[in-house]
Amino acid sequence: MATKKTDKADARDILESGTSKAVSSELDTLVVKSLTNLEEKVEAIDWKLWEIYNIIKSYAENPSAPQPAQPQASAADVAAEIAKALGTESDKKSVVKKLFG
Repeated sequence: MATKKTDKADARDILESGTSKAVSSELDTLVVKSLTNLEEKVEAIDWKLWEIYNIIKSYAENPSAPQPAQPQASAADVAAEIAKALGTESDKKSVVKKLFG
């Protein structure tokens, strides 16, 4: 039993062939923009993976080195950010200002 080889043409093949009569120039432009957008996203992911690789590599080479830690927000900072986002930030007065106006 012999099987037939099926060649599937993807968007790049159609664009490169230049013989796509069924595909309009608008669709060609859309395909090119989409492929470019995907390529940019893949490059961004590749860059992030490279950064992660370097972090892991540096830790594996020198595990006793201090590692950067994410700063912890205090409850007051979180409350201030929420109040600012909601637009209800009230004037905070110190004890001295409360007493002497």
